[in-house]
Amino acid sequence: MSRPSAQQLDQLYKQTLAASKRFASYNFREYFVRRTNERFTPLLSSATSGSVDASVDQKWWEKRVQELDVLKRAGEVNRTFQGPKMVIEHARPITAGGGEGVEASP
Repeated sequence: MSRPSAQQLDQLYKQTLAASKRFASYNFREYFVRRTNERFTPLLSSATSGSVDASVDQKWWEKRVQELDVLKRAGEVNRTFQGPKMVIEHARPITAGGGEGVEASP
């Protein structure tokens, strides 16, 4: 395999993004999602024309596949030993805002 196709690159991106979203910890999850997007977005935008950027060679591809395997394992470990959710992860419903809002309208 000399250079991955645009379809293979897209598939690897989706798998990496899915593995990133499986982290239970908010900070780890957001970090890996952001890192995945930063790493793949420039390549995917250049691959929309059907040709993959020349910077994507066999060595780069193998490294990303290995990172995907590590990310999957790390996500499983993180989910196994998850702690309590952070405040930012709990959505609070808005109840009565005070002032003249919707409740003051006729």
